[in-house]
Amino acid sequence: MNWVYESEQNDELCYGYAINDELARVQSPYQRILVVDSKAYGKMLLIDNVVMITESDEFVYREMLSHVPVCNHRAPRKLLVVGGGDGGIVRELCKYREVQQIILCEIDQQVIDVCRQHFPNLTNSLDDPRVEIIIADGNSYLAHQVAPASLDIIIVDSTDPVGPGERLFSANFYASISRALKPHGIVAIQSESPWAESSMLQGIYRNLAASFSDIYPYLAVVPTYPRGLWSWTLAGQQPIVPSGFNRQRFNDVASGLQYLTEELMVSSFHLPKFYQHKLPR
Repeated sequence: MNWVYESEQNDELCYGYAINDELARVQSPYQRILVVDSKAYGKMLLIDNVVMITESDEFVYREMLSHVPVCNHRAPRKLLVVGGGDGGIVRELCKYREVQQIILCEIDQQVIDVCRQHFPNLTNSLDDPRVEIIIADGNSYLAHQVAPASLDIIIVDSTDPVGPGERLFSANFYASISRALKPHGIVAIQSESPWAESSMLQGIYRNLAASFSDIYPYLAVVPTYPRGLWSWTLAGQQPIVPSGFNRQRFNDVASGLQYLTEELMVSSFHLPKFYQHKLPR
């Protein structure tokens, strides 16, 4: 039996997956891209030996990172996705009729190409006429090519804050996001597992707090992500009231969702005590 393995950032844990076959192996200018057919989770995408997507549970992460910010914004019209070359976030955003433009800024064209071939259910919205794909470094794109106060929502679908992905968690990057957002704009990021080291979680939170006054982490379980429990964070310059999300907007798309419910849109912001204690107060 063949296996693939991924290690956590600190190499304290190792996760193994039995596979039926290796479907693609690509070395891009930026990273190693691997697609396998796993026995337990179906097709899996790994980047630099870290699991990014599995067919069985990808919808949890993508629903949490897309629908929560859209339904907490007063008028989501122009959106930017940084990263997310697999297309899953764009797929979810395209479900909203009021969204007029989605810019996908992905650094690695080969991620898009591999996912178009092996994960068409994720990439099928990349050809929507509202979607513009820009192949560029998201940090540089936001800093130099996005007009101030021009975007309603920015979604950062990044890898972990190590190596090249570290800059997408920096205070300077969040300052560029704040500059690009309209006054009532919202940013949503993936913010690692609540089981991660306190120093990492606090660093993400403090870097956000340097540019945003309202910050709200929220949680869900993603079985194939390290330690299972995962967090995302909403932030804005104006108050965000998660319990006051736009229920009509959510209900318009709810029948096509696999994870989120009206109740989870609120309860996912209720944080366990151990996680609260790890965050700055």
